[in-house]
Order: sequence, then C-alpha cells, then structure tokens
Amino acid sequence: MSQRPRLSLLAALTALMLPAAAFADSNGTVGNVEAVTLYESSSDNHAMFNGSVSIKEKTGQKRDYKWGGSLCPGRELSANSINLLFEALRAKKQVEVTPTYKAGNGGERCLTGFKLETR
Repeated sequence: MSQRPRLSLLAALTALMLPAAAFADSNGTVGNVEAVTLYESSSDNHAMFNGSVSIKEKTGQKRDYKWGGSLCPGRELSANSINLLFEALRAKKQVEVTPTYKAGNGGERCLTGFKLETR
C-alpha cells in the first residue's frame, strides 16, 4: 500500500472521530438549586420545554438548565432525577450541584445529568 491511500484512510478515520468529541456533554459551574419548574402537558409552555432547574453558581450568577420540548428535544429527565433535584432544593445550602448539559435550540443549556455533593 502506498503512502497516499494510507494518508487518505487516516484522514477519513480522523474526520469520523471528530464529531463525537464535538458533541460531548459539558459540565456547568457548581452551585445550589434555587428553583425547579415543571410544566405538565396541559400547559402552553410544555411544548417549549418540560421543566427547568435554576442553579445559583458560587459566583452568585443564576443559570437555568432546561429539558424536553422544542428547546431541548430528546433531553428528558426521569421522575427519579426530578425528585433528586427537589431534594437538592430542599437541602439547598447543604447540597452542591454540578450540572451536565448539551447545547439546545436558541442557545439553551439542556440538562443531561448532574452530580450532587454534600458540603
């Protein structure tokens, strides 16, 4: 095999691997749960997003992470995960949250997971 086909094969394999890295989940900034919002299917807002969690970051900035609907299609949270967010809200200052997200429509941060830690 000559050098040219090997280089072409290497370039093709590299190109296939790049999109996987570009679409990896990102970690948000550690903070505390300030609010959890849920919309049932009867709500006019449900089509845009099914729910959100507001995180107050250690810097003092508040940031929303959404799931579901047209802003975050395919980014759903289980009932168990939603319950954990409510528990983190209840324990506010004792539990720190590190959200994991993917970019959604309209520049929204779509929640894909989270890490909970006690202070």
